[in-house]
Amino acid sequence: MKDVRNGGGKMSYFSNYYDAVRYPRETNEKKGLRQCQLGAIHAIASHFTNSNYPAIITMPTGSGKTAILMLSAFVLMAKRVLVLTPSRLVRSQIQEEFKELQTLLDVGALTNVDDKPKVYELKNKILTEEAWMGLRNFDVVVATPMSISPAVEDIPAPPDDIFDLILIDEAHHSPAATWNKIIEAFPQAKKILFTATPFRRDRKEIKGKFIYNYSISDAYKDGVFGKIKYIPVENIESSEDIAIAKKAESVFIEEKNAGFEHCLMVRTDRNKRAKELEKIYAENTSLRLKTINSDHSYSHVKSVIKKLNNGELDGIICVNMLGEGFNFPKLKIAAIHSPHKSLEVTLQFIGRFARTNAPNLGVAKFIAVPSEIEIESEKIYEEGAVWQEIIMNLSESRIDEEVENKQTLSTFNCVLNRDDETNDLSLASLVPFAHVIIYSVDTFNIDADVVLPNDLLLVNKHISREYSMVVIIAKEILNPKWTRLNMFQKIQYELFLLYFHEHSKLLFISSTRRTEDIYENLAEQFSGIRRKLPLSKINRVLTNLKNPEFFNIGMRNSIQTSNTESYRIIAGPHAQKAIRKSDGRLFHRGHCFGKGIDENREVTIGYSSGSKVWSNSYLTIPEFIKWCNNIANKVTSKGTTLTNSPLDYIPISEEVNAIPDKYIISVDWNSETYENPPIITIKNSDIYLENIQLLDYELQVKDRNEGVVEILFRYYDFEFIIQYSLENGSLFRSEDNLAKRIFINRQYSEISLLDYLNANPLVLYFSDFSSLIGHEYYRKNYDDLIYIDENALEPIEWEENGVDIECEFGEAKDGKISIQDFLNKYLSEKDFDFLYYDHGTGEIADFITAKEYDNRVVIQFYHCKGSGGKKPGDRVEDVYEVCGQVIKSSMWTDINKLRRKLKNRMKTHEKANDNPQNYIRDSFDRFLGILASRETKLFEFEIILVQPGITKSGLSEKISSVLAATDDFCVNQGYLPIRVFCSE
Repeated sequence: MKDVRNGGGKMSYFSNYYDAVRYPRETNEKKGLRQCQLGAIHAIASHFTNSNYPAIITMPTGSGKTAILMLSAFVLMAKRVLVLTPSRLVRSQIQEEFKELQTLLDVGALTNVDDKPKVYELKNKILTEEAWMGLRNFDVVVATPMSISPAVEDIPAPPDDIFDLILIDEAHHSPAATWNKIIEAFPQAKKILFTATPFRRDRKEIKGKFIYNYSISDAYKDGVFGKIKYIPVENIESSEDIAIAKKAESVFIEEKNAGFEHCLMVRTDRNKRAKELEKIYAENTSLRLKTINSDHSYSHVKSVIKKLNNGELDGIICVNMLGEGFNFPKLKIAAIHSPHKSLEVTLQFIGRFARTNAPNLGVAKFIAVPSEIEIESEKIYEEGAVWQEIIMNLSESRIDEEVENKQTLSTFNCVLNRDDETNDLSLASLVPFAHVIIYSVDTFNIDADVVLPNDLLLVNKHISREYSMVVIIAKEILNPKWTRLNMFQKIQYELFLLYFHEHSKLLFISSTRRTEDIYENLAEQFSGIRRKLPLSKINRVLTNLKNPEFFNIGMRNSIQTSNTESYRIIAGPHAQKAIRKSDGRLFHRGHCFGKGIDENREVTIGYSSGSKVWSNSYLTIPEFIKWCNNIANKVTSKGTTLTNSPLDYIPISEEVNAIPDKYIISVDWNSETYENPPIITIKNSDIYLENIQLLDYELQVKDRNEGVVEILFRYYDFEFIIQYSLENGSLFRSEDNLAKRIFINRQYSEISLLDYLNANPLVLYFSDFSSLIGHEYYRKNYDDLIYIDENALEPIEWEENGVDIECEFGEAKDGKISIQDFLNKYLSEKDFDFLYYDHGTGEIADFITAKEYDNRVVIQFYHCKGSGGKKPGDRVEDVYEVCGQVIKSSMWTDINKLRRKLKNRMKTHEKANDNPQNYIRDSFDRFLGILASRETKLFEFEIILVQPGITKSGLSEKISSVLAATDDFCVNQGYLPIRVFCSE
């Protein structure tokens, strides 16, 4: 055929010889193309008939990859080919192959070829545009990225039409900047990526579509991948290095005596270690070895390889070289002094020795000292490790995972993009932290419009209908607080993931901005009726977790208070061992984080109330989906989850779908509200309230009817009602227009009061001091039915003192006085160091007193309630109402909180003019003086219940048990036992 070079519209070399390609099949009688080579080349031809997307070919080392590289140029009728290789040695090998085409000619894949392609081995960096243009004179250019990539300093950008086919050898390097830059420089060129390990330790994406995957097990069955064996070095007397050296010599001699022409590679990781090993082998063995490292010249390396091939050397000492892409089938023995610790490098290394494309080769043998090194959770250097099985399983499972990941990501479509920075976003580059809030939902609208807080701009949205998942990226422009100049602005991006598990109807939301309102808003936009999972279900993420070890455990006090631990955290190795059985009486499960074995893999797992689950890991999108699926399967499983550790002592809240049929004695704010008191604003209202804390509202159960509890919110004369129910999608609702106009100020945005309450539910307390938070019921367990100590009841002569026992405060009837008027007089006659009347909206208690003693200070809270009848009697409502006040005042038994609260209360009373001056006994300064002694004195709290409707002589078991539960609560929180001012 006529020699016609490409250019000027003439046919290229590979187009010219397209008809010269044949596909002979290899048999025992004749040479030809292997089955895997035929599969790969046909897959290439097929792929590029309707796509220009980069193609990935996965084949084990030694399976004839170079022949496919060369054939692809003919099959695709390339104009000009660029071959990228990782090393100079491989570069020379491929250049020789393309130059002579001998491999293809020998097997009959090419016939009737009169001339050879012009092949150029690029050894020096491209420094000028003229140098780029000079490459047009060749059919094939073989280069390393460091000599041709525009990412390298001094190398100019190339014309984008020079190459129309790019062949990437050892393509797992392609995500590196130098490789990626040269690949992207030719956007119209067809690209084929060849690798035995299409994955990386850093999880960076190898861009392309898997079009052919030839597994190690198939290669082994076809005789392409040889047998491998791990030989552990035992009976170490002096040093591990000497023991490995002697074992390597022994194996080498055995192989030679068996008639095999095997060579040895001594592998280490540093030049200094190589020199030490050279001396060790010289002094302890008869092996003839030469060292190759990165400091040696290319000519030296080729000289050593030549001597090795001629039998002048028995082996080489290598420093991180010849690990990939190098073809020398006689290397069959590896003495491993520094084992690789990643799967991809280990497989590349092993592949060098498993080749079968030469005569007289036996089993590849790897010599190393047994160790605990784990690769993908496999201890491959363990005594008795069967490498033939382990390596195949590791390789194939990892490749299958990569193929599945790409298939998963291919189902996503970008449906919105408003930012140049995210134009070419690859979802494979996203690795969100494994943290989700889970909702049980009835529907999932994947096409829902996304509305984010005002400070966030939606810039990118991907959806996968196949996997019911949405990926959202938003950005925020941040201004430093110390300047108004735009020049100091910075952009911060946020990531939001929504994944719907269809079978369980669970919605998983992951957010880089972890504020409750973000999760609630997203859940509302994409679903209908929804609710978070109770801890009883979330706890099931521990199902089938073997050998659990917990590093962080949180225990929630059954009743939230300020005087004692409302939340106890135990941290450290084996934290569960610090839990005592008695803790189960006072605490409920809050959160835990630990590790264990799940499906033969070590995992970390954590969960907490609020339907949160997390793991200490960053996941790709496909891994995130699998992780959520696993969680969904666990939390919807049946039965009780036991860890067989002391963690099981701590009870878990129960999920309920209806408010328990018990008397509600109190309603209180969520602990989150106390810890971070919100400030409210009112929109579109004539009412003006400035800087009012939500905690300043008084809460009161107004009514209860058919599963709905009406809760009154009151701030002096300003009030509204909100309904609380477990039978609807939202816990809290209101038809009151005023309630709908109240908003909570947040750091980044604002949230309506109703949304805030749904994210931070109010707490209902029942007569036995059990509690309900959302759908989670915290049972209060008593070992036996208990009764109040009768000495706690102190009868008062109400009638003799002219008290109207039905009148708590204000003007009484028939010339009598109210209970509070009596108590004011009664307490004024006592020798207190501080006395304050605090009755009113948002009160701490009706009266607050303080008394200093030699070594302690006693602070008392008095709670007054009127009798339910003109005469004392056995009325449970009387005791329920006054006992409910104990819960509210308990939050102010923290000295610092009490000081701040009392200061605010005094200011409020003074401003509102609703506290008669004669009821104020002492100033706030006097109280501060008492508090000044807290470093030297013990502070104790005592709660006194004032209820004339209770009789000591006629105390029933029911009322006694309620008072006993109240006393038990106080004592467990560290308070003094309660006292009750009652009737005789």
